Amino acid sequence: MVDIHCHLLPGIDDGPRSWDKTLQMCEKAVADGVTHIVATPHCNHRYSFDREASQEKLEELRSKFDRCEFSLGCELNISEKNLSSARANPSLYTINSTRYVLVEIDYSRLPNQIENALSELISLGLVPILAHPERIPLFQKRIDLVEEWVSFGCMTAITGGALTGFWGKEAKKLSEALLREDLVNALVSDGHDPEIRPPLLESGRQAAAKIVGDKRAMDLVSTNPLAVVRGEVL
Repeated sequence: MVDIHCHLLPGIDDGPRSWDKTLQMCEKAVADGVTHIVATPHCNHRYSFDREASQEKLEELRSKFDRCEFSLGCELNISEKNLSSARANPSLYTINSTRYVLVEIDYSRLPNQIENALSELISLGLVPILAHPERIPLFQKRIDLVEEWVSFGCMTAITGGALTGFWGKEAKKLSEALLREDLVNALVSDGHDPEIRPPLLESGRQAAAKIVGDKRAMDLVSTNPLAVVRGEVL
């Protein structure tokens, strides 16, 4: 399985604080069946994203743990500052230097603000992947917005924990609805630590399989995220 949303690198955001915690996360992921993890540090009002420094940490991780493949991405918060940066260097925030970029939406954003931002990212040649849409209150009330934005070129990545109930009733309900409406491209962990939010996918895959079947569920944790890492068209 391939996890394209995980806060794995130590000491740079609200993920693990030490290499020990990072390596514990890697051990748990591999034991769960994960073979490739994309490290996606936050880039928001609280945490800046330094791709070069993050890449150096990723190389150090590779030297410390060789039983899993690793790539670098970013969880890009939609803000004017970040959009301005993306205009200047569209590939700065992408997953494994492909066209795919994981984007986070503030809960307070209005639909037209989100649509304008996503349209701009697409105009830059990027493919926005909406991070954890099932946890956004706006989408919990307006699933039609997700459908609309997927239709004009966005993708979605829901968290396995939402399907298992970790994020509450509303997130579970919407994640299941998104699956039924074929509006999900990837299932991810959004892992942050080895204890409370570990980088696990299998329980989410099993929950998804009960809704969309084994083949489709496996596509969400293997075929599709691997295509994203490789920069292939989905």
